[in-house]
Amino acid sequence: MIRSSLKAGSHAATTDRRTPSGRAIAAAGAAGLLVAALLVPAAAQAAPTAAADLPDAAAALSNKGQKAQALVGSLGKARTGGVYLNDSGQLVVAVTDQAAAQSVRAAGGEAELVTYSTATLESVHTALDKLAGIPGTSWGVDPSTNQVSVELDSTVNPANTARLKGATDKFGGAVRVERISGKITKDEIYMSGGDSIRNTYSSLYCSIGFNVATSSGNRHFLTAGHCAEGTQNWYDTASGLYLGNRVAVSWPGNDWADIDYTPDYVTAYGNVDNGAQDIASSRYPYDGESVSRVGATSKDLVGQVLLTSTTVTYSSGETLYGMIKTSLCGKGGDSGGPVYHGSVALGIHSGSNTGDDPCNTNVSDKRAYHQPVQEVLNARGLHVY
Repeated sequence: MIRSSLKAGSHAATTDRRTPSGRAIAAAGAAGLLVAALLVPAAAQAAPTAAADLPDAAAALSNKGQKAQALVGSLGKARTGGVYLNDSGQLVVAVTDQAAAQSVRAAGGEAELVTYSTATLESVHTALDKLAGIPGTSWGVDPSTNQVSVELDSTVNPANTARLKGATDKFGGAVRVERISGKITKDEIYMSGGDSIRNTYSSLYCSIGFNVATSSGNRHFLTAGHCAEGTQNWYDTASGLYLGNRVAVSWPGNDWADIDYTPDYVTAYGNVDNGAQDIASSRYPYDGESVSRVGATSKDLVGQVLLTSTTVTYSSGETLYGMIKTSLCGKGGDSGGPVYHGSVALGIHSGSNTGDDPCNTNVSDKRAYHQPVQEVLNARGLHVY
């Protein structure tokens, strides 16, 4: 029997202006709903539950988020500072003037007056991207603090630290610079066993992310691009059976790969974590929302979205843009696995700063980076199920 776990996140934050490391992590009950995918023979597993049968908190958040984003779109980036979830789980629309705040409240939303607009913060992000390529660094707009958050891992040397400081100082309070522990790396693993999918020579192990389908119903799965860049054919680790071939890959810049299920002896169902959670939908993340991650090596079911669009450069030198940053951990072999909130697919796991540290939810400065899955689905004409 083929039984290969598909393992390994949206947008909102706090109103108390604490740094990401000090944010309160959402309750385990909200983050503990899993979204991965299971490969089993058809006779061994019931068909997945339809999306309409899966009303949950994540779906409700999606509905509220669509309304909030529509309101932000009508007000414009010059008058708003983004949308985030506060500690009470309420979506907050950051605005730059009282008239905009009144518009938000009149629509039944919660508004907060801030100093910097989205347009201003995105321009800062773009300016900093001229320095992209410094290993061990990441930055992106944080609407919960109304700043661009810049983080440097333990490997960034004094010269590069000074370069970044020189670039960020000119933006004053619009930028926050912090150090994090460990090394920001891709979470692939070489010459090691125990993972869910592998290449032909058993020298590279990664994780399956979400099972997806084309408009005509053909089944594929998604994984990390850095895993599949040099690997055309993929196999189930436990059984050694062939799963499928790579049809598209994007790395670096992005980090995703689209794998076509080729043999007819595999039936791919739309659930994750050994069937613990069905996948019903997908979207972009909200800053501050709770997230879970499952992977072939480890899992972390209690995390939070810290930034929804991050520029990150791994220690090996590759730079990625538009990545989700969370407080989740990650280990070697977890690359490619799913990041999710309840029944909603959010991201494909790429890398982290966890290193050899234990993978748990008690370390405040854990960082993980994930490819937004909705971007991949849109680009490839795919959908979760």
